[in-house]
Amino acid sequence: MNKKYNAIQILIKVYRQTLKAVPFSGISGIINYLAQGLFPAFTALVLARLFNDAYELSQGIDTLDSIILYGALFVMAYAVVYILQFICSITINAGIYERCTSYYNMKISEKTAKLPLISFENSDILNLQSRARDCIGREILSQIYMSSTVFITNGISIVSTILVLSAYSVWFIPISLLSVLPYFIARIIRGKEFYLLKQRQAKKNRRLGYLWSLFNNKQTVKEMRVMGFENYITDRWIETRDEVNEELWQFNIKDGKSLLFCDALKIIGYGLSIVLGLVLVLNNSISIGVFGACIAAFKAVQEATKSFLIDLGTMPEKVAFANDYFEFLDLEEEHNGSTVFSGLETAIDINNLSFKYPNSENFALKNISLAIKKGEKIVILGVNGSGKTTLSKLILGLYPPDEGEIYYDNISLDEIERESLYNHVSAISQNFVAYSLTLRENVAISDLKKISDDSIITDTIKNVGLGDLLNSTDGLEMQMGREFGGAELSGGQWQKLAIARGLFKPSEFIILDEPTSALDPIIETEILKQFIEIAKNKTAIIISHRVGLCKLADKIIVMKDGQICEIGTHSSLINNNGEYQRLYTSQEQWYR
Repeated sequence: MNKKYNAIQILIKVYRQTLKAVPFSGISGIINYLAQGLFPAFTALVLARLFNDAYELSQGIDTLDSIILYGALFVMAYAVVYILQFICSITINAGIYERCTSYYNMKISEKTAKLPLISFENSDILNLQSRARDCIGREILSQIYMSSTVFITNGISIVSTILVLSAYSVWFIPISLLSVLPYFIARIIRGKEFYLLKQRQAKKNRRLGYLWSLFNNKQTVKEMRVMGFENYITDRWIETRDEVNEELWQFNIKDGKSLLFCDALKIIGYGLSIVLGLVLVLNNSISIGVFGACIAAFKAVQEATKSFLIDLGTMPEKVAFANDYFEFLDLEEEHNGSTVFSGLETAIDINNLSFKYPNSENFALKNISLAIKKGEKIVILGVNGSGKTTLSKLILGLYPPDEGEIYYDNISLDEIERESLYNHVSAISQNFVAYSLTLRENVAISDLKKISDDSIITDTIKNVGLGDLLNSTDGLEMQMGREFGGAELSGGQWQKLAIARGLFKPSEFIILDEPTSALDPIIETEILKQFIEIAKNKTAIIISHRVGLCKLADKIIVMKDGQICEIGTHSSLINNNGEYQRLYTSQEQWYR
């Protein structure tokens, strides 16, 4: 996460993505700004000729044809530029800003989907993602693209108009340039300050998003209401929001003062140009017509230079924001091996496995060694925080170990292509998702090839004890969840439905991570007994802090403080006076 790009590299990357996303809008914008760049110098020359011809006409000299010709040229040039501006405004708003923003957000989403899951345990990566989205939300990349084209426009405008002014008096040039130079200095300073401010606020903005999400989740809303801390969360959100807004307000005050000072110097410079022009007229150095053209040209140079310097001054700020975006896109993606996994043949071997979470000094797992034979039913037992769930994530290849190796049939997990592995695996977590879909979809979503097979779906629902749901008028088409006017289930029913979803997928290897935590111990044991029967020809790992199923397991793995402290069967462990006996004794009354 330390790669930084310079302004040229950022510009090249922005142009590539923009022209790829909206080629017509990008090219039309360039043509438009090139035309605008030449327009001020052209109008200065035409206006000078028109003013002189008008003055000569007032003195009795026949210059009417010349006035008509140059007037027509002026109108035609203005019309062309106006039409280009009109076309470009449509293509820019609808293309560069809207479509490009969608494209950039898509790139962030695509990258997020490819990141290792361990990345989402890393606050630095989460902050970087937040800043990358902030970059897109503030349309920084689109601004960089447009600013670069404006650079060209203003550069052409400045050079061409200065050449016109220098033909009459070179003193116009330093006055125009120096009067707007402070804009550049102000933008450099304030731009750096603003980026550092937004960088500091990334964590606060994530917290704002989190606190707001609590009010959009029906479960948390219920708990907040019943427990009486709804106002507390509201106050926390308001407090954080006010902190963010106050910091932005103080920055805007400082920025406003800087711009006010710059505007004052610009006005003074414009006044000096008028004084200089009048002096030149009085000295007969220039005519009245040329005087008007010079003032118009001076104004054009001043505005073009101001815009150029402001864009140039804000570029470091924009580059810093853009670097966050491209730095996020450069993050290392999830490792994916090339060996196709065709199903477990012998065993899963875990050798000296150790793991710690990002930004943590302590190991969550330490020196884990374990063999899981094909067809075994294994219970991984331990209190909360003992490392059970973490171990399951490493076995599935969701998290990479810091030390040690995992082998599937003597093939390193690092070498196995993940999609092929997951085709043979089902994982059911206590943090299951309650999908507001039909009953059919809630079960069959794990294997969409059989979504129309009513008999298999029905049998799976019955096997987990949800047969009553099939008695409704809609049957398998019953809408689940009140969000769309469907049936709302209890926590236990939703959990059974999640188990059904995992069992419906024809996997040879199943991991159940506290799948029955919302059920009472008796019902839990009954469901897990059914699961053992259904999965009799499968390899299964059941993660739990309860001992109800242990008597039926082929092997019990007892974990404590991130280590395996005991391995065996119920009969071999019960008399050891170890952690298993302690857990069993404390829970024994639940299963009598």
